[in-house]
Amino acid sequence: MSLKAAIIGGGNVASHFFQALTIKVVSHVFVRKIDSQEHFPKELLREDRDLSNIYVDLVIIAVSDDQILNVLETYLFQANQLIVHTAGAVNISVVLKKYRRCGVIYPLMTLSKSVKVAYQRMPILVEGSDAEVEDLVFKFAKLISQEVSFMDSARRKVMHLAAVIASNFTTALMLDVEEILDRQAADKRLLAPLMNQTIAKIFDGKVKNALTGPAIRNDVKTMEMHMRLLDDFPDIQQRYVLFSNSIQKISSEI
Repeated sequence: MSLKAAIIGGGNVASHFFQALTIKVVSHVFVRKIDSQEHFPKELLREDRDLSNIYVDLVIIAVSDDQILNVLETYLFQANQLIVHTAGAVNISVVLKKYRRCGVIYPLMTLSKSVKVAYQRMPILVEGSDAEVEDLVFKFAKLISQEVSFMDSARRKVMHLAAVIASNFTTALMLDVEEILDRQAADKRLLAPLMNQTIAKIFDGKVKNALTGPAIRNDVKTMEMHMRLLDDFPDIQQRYVLFSNSIQKISSEI
C-alpha cells in the first residue's frame, strides 16, 4: 500500500520525518515562512492553513507541544482526515476532542536538523483512536523505522519523562564537565570511552550495578578533595553534593 502524508511544521521533527519518508510519501509541508526553510523542496512548501483540498492518508502535526492545539483550531482539514501529532507528553485526547480519526507517532530520539539519525533503528511509539487507525498509523511508522511499538498516552508520558531525565539531564551534567575541563584546557572527548562503557553497562544489566566511584565506596577523602577543586564552581559543587548523597543512599540499600 502506497501511503501519502502532509506535514505541518518546519522544525527538527518535521525535517527528520521528511528525510526519512522523502518526497515519495510527503506531498505537502505547511510552514509559517517558506523563506526560512532550507530542509524541504520548495515545491512542497505552503504557508496557508487550508488542507481541505489535500488528499493524503494522514496529516502529521510536527510542531512544539504548546502549538498543537493552535494548529487544530486554526487549520482546515477534510472532515474525515486522519491527524497525528508527534509529541511524547501530549495526550491523544487533545486531537480526539476535535477529530474522530487521530493518532500519535512519537519518535523516542533527540533530533536536531544538522545531526544524522539511523532512522531504521529509531524507537517510535504509536497510538490510534481505534483499531483501524492504529493499524494504519503503525504501518506508516514502519516506513520510518523497524522499531515501532504501541503505547497509550499514559505510558507514553512516563516514557517521555524517562527520556528527559536520561538524555536532557545527562547533557546538562556534561555542561558542568565541559566548564570544569575548559578551565584546564582539557579535551572532553577523552571521556568518550568511559561514557560509552557506562552506557553499555547500564543497558546490559541492573543500573545499580553500573555505579562506581568514590561515593559508592564512601571514599570521603577523595570526595573532600573533589569539593576543594570545585570551590570556584559553587553551582557544580552543590550538584556534586546532591548526587554523591543520592549515590551513598543507594549504596546503603545494595
